[in-house]
This record gives sequence, C-alpha cells and structure tokens, in this order.
Amino acid sequence: MSSLKKQQHFVWKHYLKPWAKNDKIYCLGRGNIFNTSPNNIAQERFFYASEPLGEREFDFIKGFIKHLHPSAQSSQLELLKMYCETTQYDDYIKKCGIEDFHGIVEQKFKNILAKLYLKDLSFLKNVEDKNNFSFYVGCQYMRTAKMRENLINVNLQIPSDMNRESIARVFALLYSNLIGNWVFSKFKVSLLTNNTDLNFITSDQPIISTKTKITNEAKQVPNQFELYFPITPKLAIYISEELEENRTLDKNEVEYFNTMIFEHSKEQIYSIEALDLEQMKSKKKSITLQGSASS
Repeated sequence: MSSLKKQQHFVWKHYLKPWAKNDKIYCLGRGNIFNTSPNNIAQERFFYASEPLGEREFDFIKGFIKHLHPSAQSSQLELLKMYCETTQYDDYIKKCGIEDFHGIVEQKFKNILAKLYLKDLSFLKNVEDKNNFSFYVGCQYMRTAKMRENLINVNLQIPSDMNRESIARVFALLYSNLIGNWVFSKFKVSLLTNNTDLNFITSDQPIISTKTKITNEAKQVPNQFELYFPITPKLAIYISEELEENRTLDKNEVEYFNTMIFEHSKEQIYSIEALDLEQMKSKKKSITLQGSASS
C-alpha cells in the first residue's frame, strides 16, 4: 500500500517555483517574513481527508444539485459519488484519495503552465487543453483553506444541526466543476506583463475573483467572475467574459493587484524577494480598495 501523504498542499508546489530562489521562497505569515521551502507552506496535515456524510448531509447536497441546470447535474453527481466512495475504502483512500485527485488535475495543467510562461495561448484552440485549463482554474480557486472556511460560513441555508465542514469538503469539488464549466464556456484570457521593479506576489489563495468584495460579513459564494491569477513574478493572467487586451502594467497597477492578493489571502503571502513582503506588511487589512476587490 502507498505511504500516507500527511502534509497535503492546497496550492500546487510546482506553481510556486517561479517565486523560489535556490528552492526557497519568501513567506509572510502571522506578521513574520521567513525564507523556506515550498514544501512547508500552503499545506495542512491530511487537509483533503474525506469525512463520511450523514444521510441528511447527503440529501442536502443532492437537493443542491437538483436545483442546478440539468446539463450540470451529471458531472456534479459523479463528483459526489467519487467523494462518497473515498470514504468507503482503506485508510489511504480515505485520507489521500482527494489529494491524489488534485494531483491528476495538476499534471494535466503542467504543459499548459509551461506555455503560459512563454505567453503562448495557443492551447486555448485545443478542446482537451482548454478543458484541462478550465478545470484546473476551478479547482485551484476552490481547493484552498480560505475557500473551505468561506464554504463553512456561506449562506446556503444549511440547518444548524448538520456537519457544515463535511458539506464544505464536497461543495469545494462541486464549485470547482461549476467554475470550470464557466471558464470553459464563457471566458477570455488576457496576459498582464509586469516590467516594473516590483514583483507580482501570490498567496495561499492564488486565484482571486475581482468581482467579489470582501468584508467580515461577506459569506456568499460569488456568482460573477473575473479572475486574476499571477503566473510568475512578472506575468499574470486575467480571465473574464469580455476579452481585455494584453497589457503591460505600470507600477500602480502592479501594486493594485498585489494589494488584492494580500487582502484575499488567508494566512500567507509569497514572493521572490523579501522587500515585496515588507511593503505588504506595512499595509493594513482594513485597506478599502476603490473599484473592484477580489475573491
């Protein structure tokens, strides 16, 4: 039997490589800046372990799926079935089955990410690549600790006696699929180039929705999306229904996107240089962004 993967990452380690020097990345967490291996960040012990659903929780999720458009229900039911099956096998599948699922999604995105580094969007013309890109975006948006926390607290009229965390673990998969379908069917991708002396930062919530305002009272899962996704310290992509032109950003625009990433992180932000994080450290979480805010 395979050995248990105890430390499970909710941000893909390979994605973080452009922010690493000598296999170490700068991290700002809990007010401190430190230099560490990507192995040590954006992870929790058995983060994806499957929890059995009670009958009421299962029926609640089935009811949610039944209210979706008929075209979406089949794939949603397959994901629910997959999750339930992971709770019925051996200890490895229970604790690592969903982790392995995300590993498959990551591997299918790996060649696409290599093309993005080269600013090559030709993969969008290939249906399989476009589908892999779309589903990866949905998964990475929803699989994080920040989004699990949001789902536990989201206003979905979940009865108080139900296990909200178990429901949240399933809803992370369901919303990954729904967002992936939106990206596949409606999105356009624009490249944002950063030639300034600042770097794009990233975080433990590396994909953010620029149409969702974050407040202490914001508990709704967003229903409108424009997604910002830094790819390297000097390149990001913007995903929306309207095709934006590829742009080279000025310093104020880089600072704006970095502030959004900072505002929508849960506990950690990452950069290739400590100075970038020093600047973020000086900002307060109470910053009010003008215009759109994110994820």
